[in-house]
Amino acid sequence: MVKVVLADPRQLMCEGLQRALDERAGIKVVAVARTRAELMAALDIVAPDVLLLNPRLEPQGGTPLIRDLRKLRPYLPLLTLASDASSDDPVALLRAGAKGYLSKNNDTEDLIRAILKVAEGGLFVSSELSESLAEELCLGLRTNSFARLSPREAEVFSFLAQGHTVSHIAQVLQLSVKTVSTHKSRMMERMGLGSLSELIQYAITNDLIDLNDPSNAPRTGDAGPAPRSLDARRSDQDRTMVARDEWLESLLPGRRS
Repeated sequence: MVKVVLADPRQLMCEGLQRALDERAGIKVVAVARTRAELMAALDIVAPDVLLLNPRLEPQGGTPLIRDLRKLRPYLPLLTLASDASSDDPVALLRAGAKGYLSKNNDTEDLIRAILKVAEGGLFVSSELSESLAEELCLGLRTNSFARLSPREAEVFSFLAQGHTVSHIAQVLQLSVKTVSTHKSRMMERMGLGSLSELIQYAITNDLIDLNDPSNAPRTGDAGPAPRSLDARRSDQDRTMVARDEWLESLLPGRRS
């Protein structure tokens, strides 16, 4: 028997979900909570196999609530069920410690499958959520691509992001134009960038240049700004790699948070 605690502020939704789940063999709703206080009281009494949680149980949203629950009960299998009004990002909920996410577009059969999978220690990922996770993974890998650049490629990246031309970079670095162009081509390919505008946007998004620093503005006849130091680049690399690894680890099926 899979014991479920249902936490949702909507009374009618609670009643409907409880009826639907209790009609299924092997699943039993053992407690219903419509507030955080009621939920905590219920968890003090029963140890559910799955907590079915509406992220809007608290006005502050599901992410901080899930983090609080994880601190108090690290091994609690938690499945989120979003309401129409929920503005929580499903990926953020998974990062916080949820083991699955159901939207308003999922039906009762999806709910049953999700409950059984999470109860077994797995992670429920619907087709809708799979797209969001794929986008997040691609973004994470792309962000981390800066860490794979050689020191010279990172140097060329820095100059290009600040608006300098290949010929100017060659002059400053005392390299041939052909050599700088080669570093540029390899760097663009390695990072999956198709144009200089994409490179600049990448640098801005990942805080690799400071646009408010007047020293970053290219000036005619000037040697140009020095690229970020190796220590600064390593800091960027460490930050992106740690963020990626933590996110991937949090999504491993059955992983204890």
